[in-house]
This record gives sequence, C-alpha cells and structure tokens, in this order.
Amino acid sequence: MLKAQHSRLAQRFFGWYFRMIFNRHFAGFIGELPSSQVDRAVCWISNHSSWWDGVWPLMLNAKHEKRPFYVMMLEKELIKRRFLRGLGAFSIAPGQRTMVESGQYLANLLQVPQNLVLIYPQGQLESMLETHIQFAAGVLRYACNTNEQVQWLFSAFFVDYGSNMKPNVYHYHHLHQFENRPTPGQINTIYQEFYDAQKLLHINMMHMQHKRI
Repeated sequence: MLKAQHSRLAQRFFGWYFRMIFNRHFAGFIGELPSSQVDRAVCWISNHSSWWDGVWPLMLNAKHEKRPFYVMMLEKELIKRRFLRGLGAFSIAPGQRTMVESGQYLANLLQVPQNLVLIYPQGQLESMLETHIQFAAGVLRYACNTNEQVQWLFSAFFVDYGSNMKPNVYHYHHLHQFENRPTPGQINTIYQEFYDAQKLLHINMMHMQHKRI
C-alpha cells in the first residue's frame, strides 16, 4: 500500500491551487462545519459523487479545524497521482492482500487524537440524486475497531446553481459520538437517516429560495 507522506510544500502549493480552481468553478461554500473535540480523532464520512469530494473537505479542514488531514483513495488512482500523498492521501486496493494493511493503517491513524481521516465507504462515485447510500463493510470494519473515543463526522455535499452563473457548494454535517464501538451496519443506518434528512432540508431550502426569485 501507499502511505501518506505529508509535505508542507505540497500543502502550500495545492492549498493555493485548489482555492484558485474552486473560485473559478464555484460561487462559494454554504454551510457550517461543527467544531470537534480536539482530544479525539475524527473519522469523516461523506457521500461520494464527484472528483471534488476530496478537495472540499481538505479546504474546509484547512480553514476551520486545521487538523492533520488524511484521506483514503483507491490505490490505482493514487498511483497516477502520487503527489496527493503529500496532502495526506493513502491507498486501499479492495480485494487485494494489502487491504488488511490499509485497514490497519486507517485504524492506527484514528488512534491519534489530533487526526482527521476522510473515507468514502460507498467505494465508488454515485449521483448526488442517489437516494440509497450503501456502504461496503470492509473499510468501515477497520474504522469501527479503533478506540471508542473517535468522533464520527457525517457529511452531505450538494451543488446547486439557483439563479447564479456559478453554483454554490452546500454542505451539511452531523458530529456523532457512540457510547460503544459501532458496527458497520449502525454507521450505514445512521448515515442514511442523516442523509435523507439533510437532502430534504436542502430541497426545501432551495424551493424557498426559488419562490423568492
């Protein structure tokens, strides 16, 4: 597997680069990232619908939480873009022997209270219009087997134009703390409930905005 190799140079350059291309394609972010407890690691789970999915959380963390950032990527994609290791990317190869090593690496990262680790348990890109979010249990199993102090950050990102030439990125979040170690099934169920509620909230909000135009 390929492990993360944080680089200040890479973080400075790509921090600037991502802000530049974000401003070129989007009007801005709309939403609020909840403050997490600094003495507990964060496992960040979000919907996976576009190339931008790894960029938006990276930017939000850099602006608000400022935690050491890690993100799990498919190994075949990270091999093509090894420079992303400097931003905290590490690899997983589903179905390969190295998946166990990747899972253990993930679990070890979540043992460090300062860390924030982003994963996409869907395992593949799916439309923002998708109503059923199905997680693969493999990756989540390793995340669930870490210590009970981990904070789970559930997020949903949606892109809407409204009356603008450039769309806004709307982001919704729920910070969850389990009393005991959760199971992958519990994570999937809670995320689905969160996603359904936020999607309905977003649709209603956009409907009200359009009525005022």
